[in-house]
Amino acid sequence: MAVSQATSRTLTVKKLDGGQFTEAAVPISIEQELTIHVNGTRLATASLAPGMEKEFAVGYLYGQGFISGVSDIKSIEIENGAAQVKLQNSHISPSVANYRIVSGGGRSAYFAESGIAKIQSGIIISKQDIFKAMNTLFENASLYSETEGAHAAGLFGTDGKTICIVEDIGRHNTLDKIIGYILLNSIDTSKTFLVSTGRMASEMVTKICRSGIPIAATKTAVTDKGLEIANNCGLTLVGFVRDTGNKIYTDMDVRVIKEAGMKIYCNNARVRCE
Repeated sequence: MAVSQATSRTLTVKKLDGGQFTEAAVPISIEQELTIHVNGTRLATASLAPGMEKEFAVGYLYGQGFISGVSDIKSIEIENGAAQVKLQNSHISPSVANYRIVSGGGRSAYFAESGIAKIQSGIIISKQDIFKAMNTLFENASLYSETEGAHAAGLFGTDGKTICIVEDIGRHNTLDKIIGYILLNSIDTSKTFLVSTGRMASEMVTKICRSGIPIAATKTAVTDKGLEIANNCGLTLVGFVRDTGNKIYTDMDVRVIKEAGMKIYCNNARVRCE
């Protein structure tokens, strides 16, 4: 059994409260580095929260187009802050090697969605399924609620059951870890949907489409390029999911949502709106 890793630590800070600065113990997210080596070549160094390093490495390689599936991987070992990956048939060009993946997403080696197959899925879920999944994500995202300095994402089945929930300091990292989990556990993504706390920009949507997940919903915004890619690939994209009672954290306060809302941007036939 894997040993659970701490994802936050407590720090004493000066906190302004009631007009006076006092000492307060606050949790902060832990950030660590993971270097990915492919066939002996140092490909990239990522900044991420501790945990699910193997899933991250696999998901990142898949999302960036370095592999087409887990069958391309001969072996993968995680030790001493590094992922040593051996692929069946792959050569990493020096021109794309040895870069840094920052918590905000970092460098994308491959971007165009032209090679991504159109998403084929007949699933239909209700708007309440999306609200319930987002609420489950918030209820289980302890690092997100404790530090306000993390992102969370969750994969759910059409029966509403949780498949995987991930937290990390970067929205891309949560997605890469979930995609790695999908690949390593041979999950049929056509029968799943994703919820996330992160903005759905082009590179996020491209990874989701490549993984074959038919529905993706976020509590926040969608960009125009993200919408374009989602529409082209057949992804149902939902933004600004706010159920009644949701807490939206800001720099200065916590706002409680009084009226439920969401925006379905494209391919809306998969969401029952009654």
